[in-house]
Formats: sequence, C-alpha cells, structure tokens
Amino acid sequence: MKRLEIEAELLKLGAPAGRCGYAQMVSALEFIMQHEEIVSTTNSLYPYVAEQLNTRPPRVERNIREEINAIWSHGNQARLNELFVNRTPYPPGSKEFLYTLARRLKHEHCAKVRA
Repeated sequence: MKRLEIEAELLKLGAPAGRCGYAQMVSALEFIMQHEEIVSTTNSLYPYVAEQLNTRPPRVERNIREEINAIWSHGNQARLNELFVNRTPYPPGSKEFLYTLARRLKHEHCAKVRA
C-alpha cells in the first residue's frame, strides 16, 4: 500500500495533518503494513519511526497518542464506527488503533486490487 493511500485514509478519518503525530502515524502504519507479524510498539515501532523522522521514541509515542485522541474526539465518527466495532467513548490504546487501522487498510486495498 502506498503512502498516499495511508494519508488519504487518515485525512478521511479527520486527522489533523499539520501536527507532528500525523507524519509519525503515517510512518508507523507503513511499518506495520510491511511487517506481517505484530511487533512491540515500544521496542520496535516507535524507535523505527523516531529514526526515520529524526526524533526520540517517547515523542513519537506521545504525538501518535495525541493524534489518536484528536481523531477520536473530532474526526469522522461514521468512519470510526466502521473501523472499530463496539466503539466506546474513550479512544483505544495506540497499538490497538494503529494495528486495527493497518489491517483494515490492507484488507480494503486487497479487495480493490481483486475487483
């Protein structure tokens, strides 16, 4: 899946694109989609994104969490309901959000390719 498709989905969700967490979330989703196995967010994902974007892992974690909170509170509620079944008023953890979104993007992409 291409970076532009990931960005398009985040924008559809209502992600604020001008924040650091946006670019970090795009890189995190790319990494997750390239690696089929579930990896540790703290030991693998955040350090990878931090290295790619020249920052530190704790900043990546915080920025992604803030981006998720912004999407959850002010984003496209109908799309969030499609992606997250039995959605609660509280946002999921970063790992749950990122992996759920990555899997859905991958499945939707595969369905488009097959059609």
